[in-house]
Amino acid sequence: MTEFKFDEDIYKLIIEQLEIAVITDKDGRYVYVTKAWEEYYQKTLSEVKGKFVHELFPTSRIQEALKTKQPIIGSPAPRASENQENGFCNYIPIIKNDEVVAGFIYVFFKNEKFAVDFSKMLNGMMDELNYYKHELKQLRKSKYSIDDIIGQSPGVINLKKQIQRAANSTSTVLIEGETGCGKELVAHSIHDLSERSWKPLVKINCAAIPVELFESELFGYEYGAFTGAKKEGKKGKFEIASGGSLFLDEINQMPLVLQPKLLRALQEKEIEKIGGKESIPVDLRLIVASNTSIERMVQEKKFRSDLFYRLNVINIRIPPLRERKEDIPLLVDSIIKKLNFQLGLTVQGVDSDTIERFREYEWPGNIRELQNVVERGMNMALTGSMDWSYFKDYFKNKSLGKQFHRSHDSSGISIRQAKKSLEKEIILEHLERCGGNKTRCARELGISRTLLYQKMKEYQLL
Repeated sequence: MTEFKFDEDIYKLIIEQLEIAVITDKDGRYVYVTKAWEEYYQKTLSEVKGKFVHELFPTSRIQEALKTKQPIIGSPAPRASENQENGFCNYIPIIKNDEVVAGFIYVFFKNEKFAVDFSKMLNGMMDELNYYKHELKQLRKSKYSIDDIIGQSPGVINLKKQIQRAANSTSTVLIEGETGCGKELVAHSIHDLSERSWKPLVKINCAAIPVELFESELFGYEYGAFTGAKKEGKKGKFEIASGGSLFLDEINQMPLVLQPKLLRALQEKEIEKIGGKESIPVDLRLIVASNTSIERMVQEKKFRSDLFYRLNVINIRIPPLRERKEDIPLLVDSIIKKLNFQLGLTVQGVDSDTIERFREYEWPGNIRELQNVVERGMNMALTGSMDWSYFKDYFKNKSLGKQFHRSHDSSGISIRQAKKSLEKEIILEHLERCGGNKTRCARELGISRTLLYQKMKEYQLL
């Protein structure tokens, strides 16, 4: 008995039922034609294979469909002679992972009304499919979106641009940033804006999984793979995330012994379960995050260089809060609104003097620390506006900058005047140390270049 090859024989039999049909490569060259096509156009597959369709039929629209990634339905079909019946063509781009991989041409001989009705039916089906995809996306919606990234500083504006560019790609993303600066938020935003948003975003915290369980969490296992394995086996996160995105947080904590297996899975786009005998293909977008420099870890022999190069395709660095202190008022307002809802409070805000003091602090815990501080104050205030008295205990043993330490030594002038005088002095010191380089000076001061210019203009330093 002849054994069919499913990927060739069965597919060809199906296509032959469509009568006059053509398969092209991604560039519009003939790959396969049906017997009916050969009879109709009086050409054989061997004669046309490898040639561009438009070389034989200049009016063909397959190139247009491949270029736009959109199907063209009911277009007049090229004829081999004037005596042939008028037909219509459907030009369909075949897309995988958002990339055109082939083309499909189907010729049918019905009247024009049939072609229009067919087109309407197909468009209706596409609308219905898009509707259900939207509904599915809402059910599986990312926990965060790019709108949850609060701020108008140059650093945040640039970060959002990087997120949007990353979302339009399918390449691996490495997110680097200090603890508490919002790496998970960025990962969710990338997935939410991508073509994979209607599929799941699966998250693993590499620091939270014991070494002995790591491989089974990533790749899964078959029944009997080890003592205590479930009878039905288990899917790993790679398999669960197939079609969507996989977010590996704190990738710097991944054990060295497992890094080669992750590298292989990324390169081959397939995995093997523990105790399994077959490779399982996976189609996912990998997003990883680290709270320390992976490149430095490579230099210290703590992370594999080949895996680092595979992960570091699109690199996104999240600026710490000390580099975008001008965003603090917006962040505080956002935190208060969210916590009012969660805690059932009616806090109205924070006074301007407190905001100024917040901007003098370096925030080593970043936004997570800021949220903690605001929540502490809100639980004390419960309602109304909060002043410094609600926060001073937290900052009792923490440095808030030269201004607030020196202001009490000034006599005959207000705290605000002393603050401005010292602020001007500090800017002058940094400008001199940086040789007049304003970009470097702004970076050392922990403010944006725009804010530095505003301060220099205010103190007549320009």
